[in-house]
Amino acid sequence: MLSTSRIPLFIATLLLAAGCSKEPTPASAPSPPLPLVERSAADPVPASTEELRGSFAPGGIAATYRASFKEGKIQSLEETRQASSRTGAYEFLGARLMSYRGAALDSNDSIELQFDEQGKVLQARAGNRALSAAEISAVRDRAQSLLSHAVSQYGVKGHEQVSIPPQR
Repeated sequence: MLSTSRIPLFIATLLLAAGCSKEPTPASAPSPPLPLVERSAADPVPASTEELRGSFAPGGIAATYRASFKEGKIQSLEETRQASSRTGAYEFLGARLMSYRGAALDSNDSIELQFDEQGKVLQARAGNRALSAAEISAVRDRAQSLLSHAVSQYGVKGHEQVSIPPQR
């Protein structure tokens, strides 16, 4: 049998073995790790397109217009001249006129103008004839006036939407 000096050692060994052989208690399942970047934040946000309507009379020719802005930059502008109901459509890349399609300013002709990114004329037609430099310049000047008016009105509209908390 066991001697009395070995009994405490035997009991300690049994307790140690019993303590190690216990099955671990199930802890709550660990939550999955969080991603470093949220998926919604990494996805591209569709660019919002806003529309602004206004009226202006550059060069004494009154018109109403509808300007389209994307991400705060003007993309296009469509005008209707009030006296004649003639229309024109301008397309922009930033502040640069890229194309114009619509009525001539001083005739019943229909104009088609296209420019490259440096402003070079690619196409300038009024029906079957080429446009003169004066006609091209007149369309560019009108486009610039309408563009400036629309962009300034768009900026004012943006400031109106900002609310300033009252001071205490």
